[in-house]
Amino acid sequence: MARDLSCFRLVLSLATLPTIFCSVHSAAIAEDWNQWRGPERTGYAADAPQLIQQLPEAGLKPVWTSGKIDSARDGGWGSPIVSDGIVYLFTHKKELVGEKPGPKQFPWLAPNKRTGMSDEEYAEYEKNRRNEDETRAKAYQFREFVRAYDARTGEELWVNQSDSTYTRFPQSGCPTVVGDQLFILGAGRVARCLNAKTGQELWKTPLPGEFRDEYYQASVLIAGPVAVFNASQLFGLDTSTGQIVWSGDPELTKGTHASPVCWKHDGQSYVLSIGKGGNVVCLDPASGQILWTVEADGGHASPIVKGDKLLIYGNSRKKGLRCFTLRPDGAETLWLFQRVTDKGSTPVVTDTHVYVQGERKVACVDLETGSQQWTGNLDMANPQWSSPIGAGDVGFYAYDGLVAFRLTPDAYEELFAARMNKEFLMANDEHYRAEYGLDNNELDAEERKKAYVAYEQNVGKQGPLKCSTPAFDNGFLYLRTADNLICYDLRRTP
Repeated sequence: MARDLSCFRLVLSLATLPTIFCSVHSAAIAEDWNQWRGPERTGYAADAPQLIQQLPEAGLKPVWTSGKIDSARDGGWGSPIVSDGIVYLFTHKKELVGEKPGPKQFPWLAPNKRTGMSDEEYAEYEKNRRNEDETRAKAYQFREFVRAYDARTGEELWVNQSDSTYTRFPQSGCPTVVGDQLFILGAGRVARCLNAKTGQELWKTPLPGEFRDEYYQASVLIAGPVAVFNASQLFGLDTSTGQIVWSGDPELTKGTHASPVCWKHDGQSYVLSIGKGGNVVCLDPASGQILWTVEADGGHASPIVKGDKLLIYGNSRKKGLRCFTLRPDGAETLWLFQRVTDKGSTPVVTDTHVYVQGERKVACVDLETGSQQWTGNLDMANPQWSSPIGAGDVGFYAYDGLVAFRLTPDAYEELFAARMNKEFLMANDEHYRAEYGLDNNELDAEERKKAYVAYEQNVGKQGPLKCSTPAFDNGFLYLRTADNLICYDLRRTP
């Protein structure tokens, strides 16, 4: 709702210009991977040069590496984005400033260690664990960073550093860049906007609502002059000033970690987001007014819009991958695909097909009918949360390593499956098995053990940061690892 008379006037002025909503957004990202899931939030870049179909025999060296960057529980899982020749990344750092806490009394319990606990006992355990983690956090100082690198050389152009706060998991959304503005949701429900060229903070706005240690992983959506933030509910902020234009219904827009998306139809623009109970909620981006909701069984995967179709990927086979036909007054289920599932992976959508990852598989689904074209197996231990991307006729999935596959409905065709060593050389596993002599039958038991230990330390424990997603720009792939940001040139040479 509007906060005061000036906001109300702004809402009225914005409402009179519905046809320009998302127009700046669309024009600014025609070629750049400037936001979560790329140019149209479909995970796909159609305009790509010819890409390599296999790795060089000696492996592929990185174009550049960033140097050490904290990640995962220490630095977050944010994915890189690229805009106007600059790569951006949102990270965190925690530093010990007090006495180091001792062993945990209430550590996280894997499902197999909860056996014998009643629901009430486990709920009480989790309550104690949360309290303990919050107490332990007082021994640390928390900071967050937005980092900018030259996309071709890796030169660090600027770093914006700000004080942060403890959250149960580090805030890990992607920056969103439109024009010279960069938008990010910081820890503690703080909406921020930076100058994308200099890193100077332009404004920051604490979002209303209670905060203890909650974390929100959704990325910011720019809908014309309104920046849409998902932090327990949706908020619309003026992109120029950070002033709150509207606050979404706290119940109906109560979201997951999924990022909202924009839909344009007959010159009108709409914001679509996963809200309470996994339902899809459709809002007017100028006023935040809810226009309709529909049951969708959404989870943490972000909604995807392609034309007048909406795709929602649930977190169970029963919920499945669901496609809706969109109308200004509602949405109707077109088809439901129930052969894969994942906790948070968002599919790739081209003009004609959907490529969806789940349960150590990737499947190709016809966008019009929902019929399965093929499934392929991923030779990975337990891939989850990470999202595939596509560029031209090649799809990529990064988890234990990087798998490249053909984007075609004809059949699953793996182009290469790469692993990385400590120097970030990307090569087939056969290359590393030969390097460490893992298939050498002349090794005795002790020598074989040493070879496997060396392989695990230098290759097996390396690779992409799990739960993070690569970015693509004009033939270059930008990939976050456990302690670095890496750039690879995947362009095919004549």
